Amino acid sequence: MKDTLKCILCQTDISENNFGLVILGRCICANCEQEITNLCWDDPDYDAYKRGLKKIWCFKEA
Repeated sequence: MKDTLKCILCQTDISENNFGLVILGRCICANCEQEITNLCWDDPDYDAYKRGLKKIWCFKEA
């Protein structure tokens, strides 16, 4: 694993003990993965995570 991987959502460096998901070559740290799985649609952070996830599918360079 490269030591320069960053989470597409929170921009923190991803280490082997914080590795979450890889979707279409983009990484999501374990902390953000946990937050996403616990979100409800009316959570104040819902839209922020939704926009972050759209970066994976909509933009070549996010």
